[in-house]
Amino acid sequence: MTHVGDIVPYYIRHIGDIDLFDGHTVGLSIIHAVLSLVTCLVLVALAFLTIRARPNRPENRFMFVLLLAESYRVMVTWYNIYPFEGSPEFIELLQYFRIGWYICGLTCIMMYISTVSFYPVKGLEFMTKPRIRNNLWWAIPTIAILIMSSLILLSPNGSVDVIGGAYHVYCAEGTASQPAEIISSKGSPDLIGVCEDYAPYIYMVPGNSTAGQLLLVLPVFSAIIAMVFMRKSWKTLSQNPDSEEQAIEARSLFIGFAGKAIIKGAMTFGIVSMVIIFGDWNLADVTTISEEYGERALTVYLFILYGFLFSILLTGMLEGFMFTYGILKNDILGIDEKLRKTFSTAIFATLGGISLLIASEIMQDLVGGGGLIGAMIVGLPIIVLRKPIFSAINNFSTFLMPEAFTKAELSYIEAYEIAMEDKIITEEERRFLRLSAKTLGLDKERVDYIESWYNSNLEDEEE
Repeated sequence: MTHVGDIVPYYIRHIGDIDLFDGHTVGLSIIHAVLSLVTCLVLVALAFLTIRARPNRPENRFMFVLLLAESYRVMVTWYNIYPFEGSPEFIELLQYFRIGWYICGLTCIMMYISTVSFYPVKGLEFMTKPRIRNNLWWAIPTIAILIMSSLILLSPNGSVDVIGGAYHVYCAEGTASQPAEIISSKGSPDLIGVCEDYAPYIYMVPGNSTAGQLLLVLPVFSAIIAMVFMRKSWKTLSQNPDSEEQAIEARSLFIGFAGKAIIKGAMTFGIVSMVIIFGDWNLADVTTISEEYGERALTVYLFILYGFLFSILLTGMLEGFMFTYGILKNDILGIDEKLRKTFSTAIFATLGGISLLIASEIMQDLVGGGGLIGAMIVGLPIIVLRKPIFSAINNFSTFLMPEAFTKAELSYIEAYEIAMEDKIITEEERRFLRLSAKTLGLDKERVDYIESWYNSNLEDEEE
C-alpha cells in the first residue's frame, strides 16, 4: 500500500474518472506516462537496430544518437507513471532529468538541421565534408551539454533560472478544498495548490522560464527548416538515377520532419496562444483557474496541453519509424514489412484509444455517467470494422514506407520474374528458385512474401 492507498484501485479510479471538463486529468497523465515509456522503448530498439546494421557508417551513428535523444525526450512525463512519495532528493532527481531533457532537445534541434551533411542541399555542400559529417554524431551532443551547462553555471539560481523549477503536489484523502502539500526543487518560486475532490492523488508540476519556453518552440522551427532541406535534397537526388536510394532516404526524413512540423507545430501554436492570452497557469490550483477564466477556457487549455504532450509521442514514433526505414530499408531483410506492420498496429491502437476517450468524455458530459455508452458507441464499430480500418491504415503505412528490397531480394525477384513469364512455375523452375533463395540467404517466409507481393502486383497490372 502506498500513501495514496492500494495502487491498483488508485489507477482504476483515476483512469476511470478522467474528465477534461472539470480538470480531473491525473488518470490521463498516468496513461501518457505509460505510453511515453512504451514509445521510449520502441525508439531505443530502433536506435540499436540502426547502429547494429552498419556501426561504422557516420549516418548510422548520427541516426543512432538522434533516436536515443528522441527516446529520452518522449519520456517527458515519466514521473506520473507512479505516485512517488515526495522528498527533496526525489525533486532534485527530477530536476536533473529535466536538464537532460533540455539537453536532448538542443541536440535534436542541431541534428535536424545537420541532416544536410548526408543529404546535400545547394549552398550547404560544405556540410558534406568528411571532417564534419563523420564527427557530428558525438560533436552535437557535446555542444548541447556545454551550452546547457554554461547557462546553468552562469545563472544566479542555477537550473531554475534556465528551465524553471520542479514541484511535487500531494493531496491526501479527505483534503478537498484544502492546501496541497507541495515540495519544490531548490530555488524554485513558491507554488500554491488547492486539493480537488478526487483526492488522494499525486502529480508533478514542471516550472517554466523564458529559456525553457524557447527550447520548447525551437524544435518545431528546426523541424520545419529540416523539412524544407530534405524536400530540396529529395528532389535533387531523385533526378540522378545513381542516387535513387539516397533520394528515398531523403524522402523518408522529409516525411518524418513534416509530421513533427505539422502535428507538433499545431499543438505548440495552441500552447503559445493560450499563454499569450491567459499567461502561465498554475495547474496545481485548477479550481481557481476555473473560477477566474471559466470552465470552457480550462477545458480548451487542457485539450491543447495534452494534445501537445501526446503529439510528442506520436511525432517521436513517426520520426523513429521513418528514419529507421530510410536508413535500413536495403540492409535488413524484410525490415520495411516489419516496420509497416508495427507502425500500423500502433496507429490503430492510438486512434482507437483516442476515439474511446473522446467519446466517453462527451457522453459523460452530456448525460452524466454515460462514459460507458460513449465507449460502446465507438468501440463496437471499431471491433466490427477493424479489418477495413486496419486495411486503410496499412495502405497509409505503405504510402509512407513503400516496399523496399535488399540486393539479395531483388536478385530473387529477377529470377522469379523469369520463371513467371508463362505464369506457371514448373518443378524444375521451383528447384532453381529454392536453390537461388538458399544461395541468397532468404528464408521460406520471406520468399513467400516476395512471391505474394509480385503476384499481387501482376494481378493489378492485368486488371
